[in-house]
Amino acid sequence: MTDILNFILDSATTFLTSILNLLPQSPFLAISNVAVAQWLPSLNWIIPIAEIIAILQAWVAAVLVFYSFKIIMRWIKAI
Repeated sequence: MTDILNFILDSATTFLTSILNLLPQSPFLAISNVAVAQWLPSLNWIIPIAEIIAILQAWVAAVLVFYSFKIIMRWIKAI
């Protein structure tokens, strides 16, 4: 039984690692090369972009957790 569980966990780990390797190292590298990058500090003083991104990130995480639990609860109810 433990061999089967170890196989499943190893397969899941390998699959998730391969999926994560497809993602870029940093999604913000493209922003640093843009011509607008020199104006971002001034724009950040007028519009607090860092705070907006932090709030948006927290909101998206909360929505993701909500929908994940919703899907898990539907699966449990279906069993």
